[in-house]
Amino acid sequence: MGKEILIIEDEGFIAGLLGRNLAQKGYSLDIVDRKQAMQQTRKLKPSLVLLEAPDEPGAALEICQHVRDTLNAPIIVLTEPASSLDDVEGVECLTKPVDFRAMLGAVENALKRHRSAKTRAVRVLRRGDLTLDLQTRLLSKGEQRYRLTPKEFMLLRLFLSKPGQVLTHRLILKEVWNTEYDGDIRTLHVHISWLRRKIEDAPRKPVRLRTVRGVGYRFETKS
Repeated sequence: MGKEILIIEDEGFIAGLLGRNLAQKGYSLDIVDRKQAMQQTRKLKPSLVLLEAPDEPGAALEICQHVRDTLNAPIIVLTEPASSLDDVEGVECLTKPVDFRAMLGAVENALKRHRSAKTRAVRVLRRGDLTLDLQTRLLSKGEQRYRLTPKEFMLLRLFLSKPGQVLTHRLILKEVWNTEYDGDIRTLHVHISWLRRKIEDAPRKPVRLRTVRGVGYRFETKS
């Protein structure tokens, strides 16, 4: 996750000369031409966009503006020295010919900056009188404060991120315990019980974190 790159090019320069090395570094690549990019960018949802600027004046700017209107991902453009894309936020230009090390460094730095910006932007999750600080793992319920264990924090973050949705046992175990096995869910039940003691007024009669019998749990948006 976070290493998906969309390559937009008509000539095959990036994919042909640089794509293999990016794949060897663990990046997942989707390669489209300019026309496909204008139609599929929203569907692909990449972490970063690599664009080889077309020769036509204004074409690179048009593509970058389309990407920015569709995605919040950083954009790196391989371009000629005379090109300027300063009008589009989050665009970095690399002058051709491009050395792979230089491009890899630009990719890694752009992704790092983007992740840092996202982390700063989403510092807390709030639902009703519950506030979860994503950096300190501190839960606030009205005037009460709780330090959560790592698993409690991961569980509550998952529920607060998906209010009103039924989360299956399998999905929760995969997200929190990193396992596909759902044959024994006793550990999950125990952690849910601990979490309810912190977020419910009456833990034995939960109104926030509800059990969906035989399926999983649902965090109610209204209690």
